[in-house]
Amino acid sequence: MKISVEKTPNQKMSQYAIDIATTVSITHLPKTYFSQVVNAAIDINEIAGKAKAMPHIAARNIHTEAGLHIALDKAKEAGIDKVLVIGGSEKKGRAFQGVDDLYNAIKRYDFEMYCGVYPQEEVFPSYKYEQFSKGITQLCFNTKVLNTWKNRTIVGVPTNCSINGLLKYMRLCGLTESFKHIVGNLTGIQYINKGGFNTSKFVSRLNHEQIHLYNFGKLDQTIRSLK
Repeated sequence: MKISVEKTPNQKMSQYAIDIATTVSITHLPKTYFSQVVNAAIDINEIAGKAKAMPHIAARNIHTEAGLHIALDKAKEAGIDKVLVIGGSEKKGRAFQGVDDLYNAIKRYDFEMYCGVYPQEEVFPSYKYEQFSKGITQLCFNTKVLNTWKNRTIVGVPTNCSINGLLKYMRLCGLTESFKHIVGNLTGIQYINKGGFNTSKFVSRLNHEQIHLYNFGKLDQTIRSLK
């Protein structure tokens, strides 16, 4: 099984995780400049010795369009070849309001572009795949639904984290605001025990060749349990 992982711009990551991962995503959180994301991605590629890093670009987290292009020019020059384009958790953006206008602003760079997909709310194959090469699911715990999302879909899976860590991420991404999303994820209770989220049990019920680990802690331990 192929495994991609993620980190924040300032988060430390072991050489083991970098070596194992097919891709290392760099998250673009609120109040974080996109230039920080790009710098962290460049650092990962230097450590990996190849182009493994994938900067996230959260549309509503972009401060200015000019700043976005400066950072993307730097990314392209450094050999970064892929990006993940998402809307972001902010309610309103300064430069962009959503994925579509951000996509139109950056498509000339010819990056391979991934997107976020929501299997509980969208129909497969997603219309997004007309523009984006691959999609990463945004924390869906319904394996039956996930297994209907086949080609070009990478399943986002939490590491073996605590319940508090899981809820913190869901709130940060706005995933607790949708009643439909909460109800659809009730099936995830079966994967939670006193040790936290049982990543191995969850992954064993998936029919996908690649997963993406949301790094909520215990990343190396989780990877080892899956190899």
